[in-house]
Amino acid sequence: MKRQAFSVLSRLNPWQRLLVSAVLVTLAAPAAAQLRAPGAGSRTQGIFVPQNGSTVAPSQPQMGVPSPQSGQKRSQLVDEVVAIVNNSVITRRELLDRADEIENQLRAANRQIPPRADLLGEVLERLVMERVQTQAAQDAGIKVTDQEVDRAIESVAQQNKMSPGDLRLRVEGSGMSWTKYRDELRKQVQVIRLREREVDSKVQVYDGEIDNFVAARSGQGAASGPAEYDVQQILVRVPEDASEAQKAQLKAKAEGLLKQAQGNADFAALARANSEGPEAAQGGSMGFREIGRLPALFANAVVDLQPGGVVPEVVESANGFHVLKLASKRMGQAQPAAADRITQTQVRHILIRTGPNMPEAEAKRQMATIRDRITHGGDFADAARRYSQDGSAQQGGELGWVSPGELVPEFEQAMSRLRPGEISEPVVSQFGVHLIQVENRRETEVSPEKQRDFARAEVREQKMRAAYDDWVRQLRSAAYVEYRINRQR
Repeated sequence: MKRQAFSVLSRLNPWQRLLVSAVLVTLAAPAAAQLRAPGAGSRTQGIFVPQNGSTVAPSQPQMGVPSPQSGQKRSQLVDEVVAIVNNSVITRRELLDRADEIENQLRAANRQIPPRADLLGEVLERLVMERVQTQAAQDAGIKVTDQEVDRAIESVAQQNKMSPGDLRLRVEGSGMSWTKYRDELRKQVQVIRLREREVDSKVQVYDGEIDNFVAARSGQGAASGPAEYDVQQILVRVPEDASEAQKAQLKAKAEGLLKQAQGNADFAALARANSEGPEAAQGGSMGFREIGRLPALFANAVVDLQPGGVVPEVVESANGFHVLKLASKRMGQAQPAAADRITQTQVRHILIRTGPNMPEAEAKRQMATIRDRITHGGDFADAARRYSQDGSAQQGGELGWVSPGELVPEFEQAMSRLRPGEISEPVVSQFGVHLIQVENRRETEVSPEKQRDFARAEVREQKMRAAYDDWVRQLRSAAYVEYRINRQR
């Protein structure tokens, strides 16, 4: 099963997805930090990837390592307020510093940098979303201990192949104080805890859903998957304490917008100018979704529409009044048929972990020496027990029989190129430098029970993704957000 990545802005256009991926750089949240596959028993940690069944819902934006350029002082900049989010503010300095950091990350990755105005609009909306979630976690009374922050720091350092001390030097070298960095991590862990409580724990998977999933995967030659709908919305938000007169006034506003939309006005422009929904900056687009991933009120309203059609009546929800349009409809990607048989590999390895006291080049040199000894008559298991820094060392480096997708990509790719009995050259992964030996391969049937386990994990992940998306949208719709600048400039 493949690992999935998700953010609340996953429905953006290509450059916007690049923007988001530049920000999601390395915090392995404590709740999702297990690196061992479920049911792996005593298998070593650090090689096996998390399977879908063992992860929590895909995580929200996470803190990583600041770029050296990102913390430069803006000493002459008037720190004006660009947005108010409930009882806090977002300043122009915060906005520009975050935009600079993303530009630096995109540039370092040799990725296209979007126009500055577009970038600032997306970054501002992202800061709003982060602030809304952080405030919700604080209002819920969720506390994060110093020990939990320490573990989060260790996770960031490990994922970036550095020690916590080196991470601190990197952070302070970027211009951010260590105290502020810890505070930012603490807020992120708070949000993760809130999401676990409000979203993850409430998602249930029923046997009927698993049956449908397995049946859909087992069909051969399907040309396409289920239909997907791209719905645009304009939200006229109604405050919780609104009077009947206020509600009537806001409904009249929504009906006026509906008439404009029916009169062939540019729906996206109307949404950007008038919508109070989280998708306003994207012209109200919620992105392509299966009908089951849309809010029920929206799904019922658009299911029979033709693309380009506007729902003829204003839709009322707990958040306010919605003007809806079905922007587009398409058939989703065909789902792969469930495999009846898979190839498993019996493999063992030796690991030298890299870090401040063991540079990668030195680890590769040492591993090359170990490999030379083994290929000239040495025993792999003895070498593993003597030199390996992995939990499998005492078992002679044995990882047992592994299935496709269980191992980190660099390891699995190198392993797949080997024939039984062959030993790899030194292989670098996020955990260090490996020497890999394939001992045997076999074809094995995937039992119905295993297929159902995979199906349950996949269905759960899909439902958590949809539930998280809706939860964030509700938080955003319920929040008071006032923009002090034009998000489109």
